[in-house]
Amino acid sequence: MNASTARALFVGLLVALWVWLRGMAHLNLSVWAPLAALGCYFAAGGGVPGLQKTLFGTISGVVWVLAADAVRVAIGGTSIVAALIVGLMVVGIMLQAGVPFLSFTAGALVGAGVASGLGVNTVNEAIRAAIALAIGAVLGFAADRLAGAVAGRRA
Repeated sequence: MNASTARALFVGLLVALWVWLRGMAHLNLSVWAPLAALGCYFAAGGGVPGLQKTLFGTISGVVWVLAADAVRVAIGGTSIVAALIVGLMVVGIMLQAGVPFLSFTAGALVGAGVASGLGVNTVNEAIRAAIALAIGAVLGFAADRLAGAVAGRRA
């Protein structure tokens, strides 16, 4: 079995395992958010660098949404004010790319999108979103390692 096929099979197996464990343990975590982070992991190139980029990027996006919501609540206002706050949040996400460990802009935008989609507006909700995103990154990393071990054994 080649490495690509092994990786695909292990990703599918680990995702199925995650969905099953989540259901069995009645975890209050998203099923789809890890899939978004899994995509970020592979888009970031995989391996330890991909894991780091995905974790820092996606979790920073969650923090940005939490901060933007806090600003929106603090100043109130109309829908145009809320729209401007989201626009400024995206500017901040784009500018954070100047910080090396926060430079994975796609991951930060995915993290912000996931947090927005989950309706994150409290620290507890942000932690749940961050955990779900971290699970996706770790699933990708684990699948890569397992596929490497299987492909290496057969070579």
